[in-house]
Amino acid sequence: MCPESIENRWDILYRDYPQVYDAFSSVPYQPSIFDQVPKIINMQNLTVADIGAGTGKSSLALAKIARQVIGVEIEPAMLLKATQQAHEKNQTNIIFLCGDALAIPLSTDSVDVVTGFTLALFPPAQYREFIREGLRVAKKQVVYVGIPPGWYGGELHGVIDNPFKGTIDLEMDRIFIEEFQFQYQDVFSIQEYGTIENIVNLYGFIFGKKVIDYLKIENKTSIRWKFRVYWRE
Repeated sequence: MCPESIENRWDILYRDYPQVYDAFSSVPYQPSIFDQVPKIINMQNLTVADIGAGTGKSSLALAKIARQVIGVEIEPAMLLKATQQAHEKNQTNIIFLCGDALAIPLSTDSVDVVTGFTLALFPPAQYREFIREGLRVAKKQVVYVGIPPGWYGGELHGVIDNPFKGTIDLEMDRIFIEEFQFQYQDVFSIQEYGTIENIVNLYGFIFGKKVIDYLKIENKTSIRWKFRVYWRE
């Protein structure tokens, strides 16, 4: 039986509830992060390795502008769903590989750009290895889209009961900017769930019982997000 919430356990979400993650990531963002990133980073007609591809949303979006996309995902359940979605959409310029963000299964300088969208790496020191691997594989740029400090879970950061919510984002941000000298730009987006039932079953399921209670009391159906786009050549 499905629990009321997994209380911020993203490992459990990816492993046991890929359908919930897919539904959560499919809730419309306005404007979409996938529309905003190409305005900052030119990936037109390039070969892109999308690391931590999940159920394929980011890879499928990138495939609309890139020459070829190689989606890399470590969780078998997510990889299966991503492959199915690409097949259903008849997206011929995309392939998916099973692989780790910390040991990307591609040769040196084999793609133009390496991307990562909100990779859940813990402890945050693992972002160093992702960056090193990305710089090894990419000929042109490494691009990462993450959640900046103070925005874990979006605007309800202060409501979410998660002991790691501040420390991880601060350390990740420091690694990208201070240690590896990435440039960055912040963008905003609003995710509209439509109904209380939908936001509770998706967002609340992921972020916790305390959030579920807040959503119901406030009759809230949308979440405002802040994303940070990091890039380095």
